[in-house]
Amino acid sequence: MNPQAFIAQQTADPSPAPQTTGPEGQSPSGPFGGMSSTLIMIVAVFAFMYFFAIRPQRKEEKRKKEMLSALKKGDTVVTTGGIVGSVHSIKQDAETVILKVGDNTRIEVLRSSINSVKEPGAVDAGSEEKSGKNEKFPRSSSKTAKK
Repeated sequence: MNPQAFIAQQTADPSPAPQTTGPEGQSPSGPFGGMSSTLIMIVAVFAFMYFFAIRPQRKEEKRKKEMLSALKKGDTVVTTGGIVGSVHSIKQDAETVILKVGDNTRIEVLRSSINSVKEPGAVDAGSEEKSGKNEKFPRSSSKTAKK
């Protein structure tokens, strides 16, 4: 057989693809042509994002808003910058708070920069150091220092 005739025969009479149909003559992917499974996957991704990203973030925002609204004079707070101080006063505009961080040192910070409020019963790190109860590095005696 001629190679050109063989190619012409193969391209001229393509064999039809087998048609698979369901019991009622519908295709197995359903009447939407496979869109239902795609739609289910999109809904599942949005549900996953809501329950694992959006919802916890909203709960955290609500908790922080409640904490900041309950702020009062005398509370010990920690700012986002790591400054620890007690609330000396709350400005009338309610956007700023004056913190007492030392004996004669007061600073004004935004209320939104307060990260957490320490519990009144929490042990302060400075008081542990003064009492000597929580000494990480015991003082060396004069005998060990000479070695």
